[in-house]
Amino acid sequence: MSRGRRSGFTLVELLVVIAIIGILIALLLPAVQAAREAARRTQCVNHLKQLALACHTHHDVHGEFPYARKYDYWDAYTWTQLILPRIEQAAVYENYWTLPERPFRTAYPGPLGPIGDDPRLRTARHAQIETFYCPSDKSPTRNEMGTTWFGFMRGNYSGCTGSGDMYGEPVDSSSGPWGLGVFGVQHGQSVDTGAAVPTRGAREADVRDGTSNTVMLSELLVPADTTGWGGPMGETIYGNMGGALFSGTHTPNTSAADEVYGPCPSAAGDNTYDAPCVSISSASWWRPNAARAHAAARSRHPEGVNAALADGSVHFITDSIDQETWRSLATRDGREPVSLP
Repeated sequence: MSRGRRSGFTLVELLVVIAIIGILIALLLPAVQAAREAARRTQCVNHLKQLALACHTHHDVHGEFPYARKYDYWDAYTWTQLILPRIEQAAVYENYWTLPERPFRTAYPGPLGPIGDDPRLRTARHAQIETFYCPSDKSPTRNEMGTTWFGFMRGNYSGCTGSGDMYGEPVDSSSGPWGLGVFGVQHGQSVDTGAAVPTRGAREADVRDGTSNTVMLSELLVPADTTGWGGPMGETIYGNMGGALFSGTHTPNTSAADEVYGPCPSAAGDNTYDAPCVSISSASWWRPNAARAHAAARSRHPEGVNAALADGSVHFITDSIDQETWRSLATRDGREPVSLP
């Protein structure tokens, strides 16, 4: 009796199977990645909805939206602290114990902002609050966490000051349109009693373009972890341009450079931050550091950003939106006949 031949794969057959598996993976991988990004984008939308709702709840209680910056100075308290009790972060809010302090004085810890070698402020600055982070980006990232005065977590969501700089003033020679947004700032504003320019948030009645035609919140990119100061981008605990505040000067994810005070991430050795950025000047304490500065809405979502309007709805804004339309949506009282495309 002759022995039967053993069945099995030849080398050629094995290579064919491997090639087929490789092709299937190549075909399926983009679909898997797209599904994951869709889930991340949905979570980002939910975060913006929560933040927009918190801003509206603040309006219901105080008769105005949160202010953009407490005083018209660099590193001032901002809207992201004011809404903390509305997003179930009352303990963090209480640790920002200098927030209600006044009058202004040049001291840290002090009434201006959350800087200072103080255990409660440090605990608040180090708090990781998921609502402030877009899952498509790499946040939360750390800044100067080895220091007792400055360490904090960077975040992704920012308030729209309008078009131009945070005062709604032109930053180039074009016709704009220019103007203040929901988080616009007045020169020299102050919360102190008897201030010549009182700090106040915008009211719904101030949004004369219509709350459904006015952008209130959108996204920013965060730099990588930095042991030293990595600049203002993503500093959402401070009322600075590129931090808690952005401008509609340029369309989302524009190739035009953001122009900010302080260093750009690349100056801190961050080679992962790929958005164009130019430093206007170094930043100085007890000065506004705001004129002419602007930073665009940016995200890691393909082809656009999520944005919350002043009516609380959230929309995906494509990078291809017309610049004049985007600037008009950024302003609250331009009277431009425009709506979301």
